Amino acid sequence: MFSLPHIPSEKELIDKSFRRGSRSASRVKSSRTGAPKELRLRNTDLARIQSVSAVIKSDMDKITKEFPSYEQLPEFYQRLLDIQIDRDHYKKSLGAMKWCSDNVSRLERDSLRKIRTGDKNPTKEFLGRTASIIKRISSELDSLIEIKRIIREFPSVEDLPTLVIVGYPNAGKSTFMKNLTGSKVKIATYPFTTKRILIGHAKIKYQRYQIIDSPGLLDRPMDKRNKIEQQAILAIKELADVVLFLVDPTQEAEPQLNLLDEIRKEFKQKIFVAINKTDTVEKEKVNGLKKKLKNPMEISALNKEDCNETFRDIFS
Repeated sequence: MFSLPHIPSEKELIDKSFRRGSRSASRVKSSRTGAPKELRLRNTDLARIQSVSAVIKSDMDKITKEFPSYEQLPEFYQRLLDIQIDRDHYKKSLGAMKWCSDNVSRLERDSLRKIRTGDKNPTKEFLGRTASIIKRISSELDSLIEIKRIIREFPSVEDLPTLVIVGYPNAGKSTFMKNLTGSKVKIATYPFTTKRILIGHAKIKYQRYQIIDSPGLLDRPMDKRNKIEQQAILAIKELADVVLFLVDPTQEAEPQLNLLDEIRKEFKQKIFVAINKTDTVEKEKVNGLKKKLKNPMEISALNKEDCNETFRDIFS
């Protein structure tokens, strides 16, 4: 979805730029064997400085241009970025790349002028100061490497009728999603397997629908939710046309019902409720839950036909 450039580490950037500078200097030196020694040394230094500077500025400018600016992102991705990466930290890290490029460019101009006016050792000074500039943005480079990993995992959202599946951890959301859409989502028997928003698609006749498997939610106040849970809340708020709330009868009922009440109060979308795993628990337990819920569906997310029928009922 986002085409992001390679982010070098501090060591990688220094090694690459200095190595390129050495090669450029060697080429110039070997091509001017008949020229006076002083001229050869000056041209060699000019080539080294220009080449080192060009590599650094190219990498920094590419990062600055190809990473999306916060303001240009659609609102959903801005909110997702706010949850996972502090926006000020994001802007500061990108700003450090421009600062590096500007300072290396300024240092290059000063060093080239010194060489042409006959100053001693400007190349050594340039290389030392350039290395210092790169070391000063070392932490920002490391941050952008992690930011790139996070952004590349952002879901690719389409403008389609959207169902968001929510519920307690391990309620069967990922199993429902997999059997409905064929998506290769990770499924395990322990809670919080889903750590980010996952998207799949399904059809009814010629209409495509977007299905979102959201991270599990717990029964706690909104301001106490962690970053994983906040993604589920964001999916409901920004993307959902309808919501499917899965209730797990093998887990304690009261916290799940409290969570359902909270979602009903917080959001205006139509909310469908389904009791999952009805083939694994006693009928009395399912009946007890049905009395507390308003016309819930009964399904087994392990049953592909149950998933398809539920999906058709929701969008019929």
